[in-house]
Amino acid sequence: MFQPKEPPVIVRTVVEKDRVPAALVAPIAPPWRKPGAPANARAGGAETVDDLYTRGDANESRLLVCTGQINGVRAWDKP
Repeated sequence: MFQPKEPPVIVRTVVEKDRVPAALVAPIAPPWRKPGAPANARAGGAETVDDLYTRGDANESRLLVCTGQINGVRAWDKP
């Protein structure tokens, strides 16, 4: 009995890697530094209590941005 040949099957593997959304991997602001302070100044050049409060607020904001990004990556990566 005659059986026709099946057409050849071409298999090509393509790996597509999902990308993390850009907003979740965006760089955050640099650490607070008092304007004009030398690069090696301790506490970012803070000299007064107000400077320390400002530094704490800026660093807290940076921490909140990082936390939001990490939580966003976790939510994005859920199966």
